[in-house]
Amino acid sequence: MSKYSYESILSAVGRVLDEAGARSFAIREHDSGLVVEASATADTQPLAFTFDVADLVELVERQSARDDDAPRYERTYAHDEGTLRHILKRRELVGAGR
Repeated sequence: MSKYSYESILSAVGRVLDEAGARSFAIREHDSGLVVEASATADTQPLAFTFDVADLVELVERQSARDDDAPRYERTYAHDEGTLRHILKRRELVGAGR
């Protein structure tokens, strides 16, 4: 039986969020897997998806099949940088109210 790390599971879920164009998200555990809530813009209602264990295994296996030994920075660099800025900006806004 294979074991999956949090890193591999969250990376696979993150790829789904990237492909869906999610701008904000929340992930929480559920009895049978994970519940992922995501929205594309600040003014849209979040969509909720439940990934059971079989779904998560499929996502991780699919991502593992796609991954090369070397990361593809040319494809992800600009998007990752924008995502990081967005997270840091939200964090600053949350911290400012304290």
